[in-house]
Amino acid sequence: MAIQLDFRTLSLTLMLFSLVFGLGMFAYSREHTKFSGIRTMGAGYFLIGGGCVLLGLRHFIYDFASIVLANTAIIIGVVLIYRGLFRFRGISLRHERWLSTALVLVLAALMYVYTFHIPDVNLRIQAFSIVFAAACLIGATGFLRHRESHNRMAGKMLIAMFLLVSAFFIFRFFRSFYDVPPEDFMNAGWLSALAIVAGEFLVILSSFCTIWMASGELQDELSEIARIDPLTGLYNRRAFDECCDIEFSRAQRSGAPFAIIMCDLDHFKRVNDQYGHHVGDEVLRRFANTLKEHIRKHDVVARFGGEEFVLLLPGKDTEQGLEVAEKLRAKTADTQITIGDDVCLTLSASFGVAHYDSSDREWSAVLHRADNALYAAKKQGRNRVVDLATEGQNVQSGPMLSAQP
Repeated sequence: MAIQLDFRTLSLTLMLFSLVFGLGMFAYSREHTKFSGIRTMGAGYFLIGGGCVLLGLRHFIYDFASIVLANTAIIIGVVLIYRGLFRFRGISLRHERWLSTALVLVLAALMYVYTFHIPDVNLRIQAFSIVFAAACLIGATGFLRHRESHNRMAGKMLIAMFLLVSAFFIFRFFRSFYDVPPEDFMNAGWLSALAIVAGEFLVILSSFCTIWMASGELQDELSEIARIDPLTGLYNRRAFDECCDIEFSRAQRSGAPFAIIMCDLDHFKRVNDQYGHHVGDEVLRRFANTLKEHIRKHDVVARFGGEEFVLLLPGKDTEQGLEVAEKLRAKTADTQITIGDDVCLTLSASFGVAHYDSSDREWSAVLHRADNALYAAKKQGRNRVVDLATEGQNVQSGPMLSAQP
């Protein structure tokens, strides 16, 4: 028994889907203003819903509204959906704006001609099908060319969605050449009814993938926040532990060296006691910036707690680790913080260095040696670099902490 798909009923369901998802997109954009393009997608859903309303009113309103305006509104809606997706993911496609505008204008012109000058339902089906397919191909092309800009699985689903819908409308375009032209579009057959189902598929899946990608981005932000020290903007201990786990595994596999540097601001408690915690916070931020600005991009620096910081230097052996620590010590000694008009703080820090040894069973052994070296640097007078394995250290470069009027 043949399946009967009522065109007006399907148009009603697509209209409801479009309006509901459009409202949902506008509501979501109000709560998450950081995401661009979601309102554009919502407007696209509204236009598709409005076009379906006009289509369903065929024979009850003027043909210009139920044919020309209805089909044009639906195509504009599709354009706004992929344009909103592009904005959402930061995708820029060359000549997209001109191509999209051309598609809309061409469809509107063809619908007008095939309604009032050369009235033919099949010609209108062909025009709509090929333009709809072209619009979906533009959407697929944008995501295919910018795969790095989106969640991998959600992006694949969007690409598949655009390609499948485009393939369906291309099939519909060629099939219409062999179909007997219907007298009334409302009775154009099962293929035209399936076109409405394809529209529902596009609306539902595009909105689902958008929320999926947005949720993933928010989750990534939360994960990153959980790894960042809010005062200094450096990694926290949790993030540092994760980085060390990865580096230690690599060192065990390949034997590649790495060094860990523990460092501590000298007499930091004196700063808090004498000038207050707001000055102490600024000292920590300045010291963190000094560390961050004078290491490589793939080195890791983290705030370990209080005034204590730790660095992971992949590929660095003992001698190279000492060189980095000495450079950081010297840069710190050159750092001055002015408070008001009459007080200038000169900073200093102590550094303990340790490197990976093949006998280490876990990376915390390296950290423990670096911590012991830091303790030795403090005990030996501060403002110096110590590696207990080599008993290497630098001489003091100046006063550990001074306030100059």
